[in-house]
Amino acid sequence: MSFYSSKIHELLNFQHQLLSAFSQSYPQANDFTHLLNFPRSGMLVVDGQRWKFAKHGVGLRFEREEPVPHLVVEMHDQFGDCAKVDWWRLTLFLESMGIATQRADAERAVLEHNRRTQ
Repeated sequence: MSFYSSKIHELLNFQHQLLSAFSQSYPQANDFTHLLNFPRSGMLVVDGQRWKFAKHGVGLRFEREEPVPHLVVEMHDQFGDCAKVDWWRLTLFLESMGIATQRADAERAVLEHNRRTQ
């Protein structure tokens, strides 16, 4: 498994866990198109990890507070689809780990991932 493939898999796993925990904690939040009935911000605990979240536009940004390292999972659109990955999600996730990534590299990695999984 390549480096990017491994990180995409890790990101998708976090997205799945966060969406599941969010849905259990906020069952009334069911407008996955416009997020109109979603809380503006909050806190989740997932497998003993503390994550804060903030709603923006039609997405949510999750930031892991504990344990270190601080991670960012940016589900900026199509929030209900935890299988979605794009170059922006991947770039922010990697940068939160201290891994600088060029947009072109992230785009190629996502295209390769999409080819393999479809």
